Amino acid sequence: MDLSNRVLGSSVAKQLRERAGAVLLQIGRDEFHRADLARVACYNFTAAANLSKILNRELRVKDTADVFHHIHPQALALPHLGAVAIAVLGAAFEAKRLGGDHPLENWVRHHTEHHTVDEVVTFGSLKHRQEKITKTHAHRTKAHRARVTRFPERRRKAS
Repeated sequence: MDLSNRVLGSSVAKQLRERAGAVLLQIGRDEFHRADLARVACYNFTAAANLSKILNRELRVKDTADVFHHIHPQALALPHLGAVAIAVLGAAFEAKRLGGDHPLENWVRHHTEHHTVDEVVTFGSLKHRQEKITKTHAHRTKAHRARVTRFPERRRKAS
């Protein structure tokens, strides 16, 4: 790309050069630049940034292979991480040549007991299942708190 200082201005041209060379997706020690992801037809740069944060800060993965072999898809059913971010993860698998011709499906199969096509569910289904579990736990906690706060009152009234 022609980034002419004369036409764009030196600060804009410099900023564009830096952005083009910056790491867009980092999974542990593996770094992916815009060109790396573009080679596998991935242009979801915001999702890549969200994925980087979650994999590095919350899950503390070593590299892309560590994610493929040790991180269960259900572990990524987190807030701020959607199906587009999983597509970016698939692009990273593809760039690192993990999982063959269908890296996302093979990743899911790798983490299921039966390793069959029928066992592969959509990421949306995984997130929905996780949200349901989270809501159930929240409801139980709220109900427990209500019982705990009512108990002293009832005991006092009974005395």
